[in-house]
Amino acid sequence: MTETRVKLTEIKETVKVKRKERNKEGKLEDVEKTFVRNKEVNYVTGWPRFWHFTLDRIFFFVLETIFLFSLGIGLGLLGWAGYLNILNPTLTDIIFYAIFYPAYYFILETSSQSSLGKLIFGRVVVDEYGDKPTTRQIFIRSVSRIVPFEQFSCLSQTGWHDNWSKTFVISKKDLEELKTLAKLQVYLEEPKREMNTEAEKTY
Repeated sequence: MTETRVKLTEIKETVKVKRKERNKEGKLEDVEKTFVRNKEVNYVTGWPRFWHFTLDRIFFFVLETIFLFSLGIGLGLLGWAGYLNILNPTLTDIIFYAIFYPAYYFILETSSQSSLGKLIFGRVVVDEYGDKPTTRQIFIRSVSRIVPFEQFSCLSQTGWHDNWSKTFVISKKDLEELKTLAKLQVYLEEPKREMNTEAEKTY
C-alpha cells in the first residue's frame, strides 16, 4: 500500500468566524461561519536567515583558520615549510569558497538537516513534505551558495538555494506541530479515499 503524504502547504485547518448577517426579518444578527483553509506555514525568512548566514560564515572562517594553521604546522614538521611560500592567497581563497564552503553545508545538512548557525536557533532544513531532503537536494542547496549575492536572496521569503532545491527552513517546534496535523489529516481522510477506491473498482 502506498503511503499517503501531505505537503506542508496542503495541511488544512478549520477556522470559525463570526460576522453580521441579516435574518429573514431583515435584522442584523451574529452568525458563526466555519471555513476550511490551508494552514499558514511559518517558514524562517528574512533577517533570521541572514543571521544564520553570518554565524555560519564565522564558524567556517574559524574552521578554515584551524585547517590552515594545522597545515602549516604539519608541513613544518615534515620540513616542507617552503611550500607555503608558493601558495597563492587568491587561489587559496577561491578553493575554499568554491569547494570547502559548499562542503561545510553539505556535510552538516546531510547529517543533521542543519548548519551550525541554524542549529543554535533550533531550525532545520526540510523538503516540501516536512521530511529530510534527499542528498541531491542538499547538494543543490550547498553548491548554490557560491552564486554571487545568493545570501541576500534570503532576505525575501525564500532564498535561491531554497527555490532551486525545493527545500525550506523551519523551526523544529513548528515542524513537529505540522507533522502531527499532517498525520491527523491523512488519518481522517483515509476512509474517504477507501470509499473512492472501492467506487472506482465497482465502476
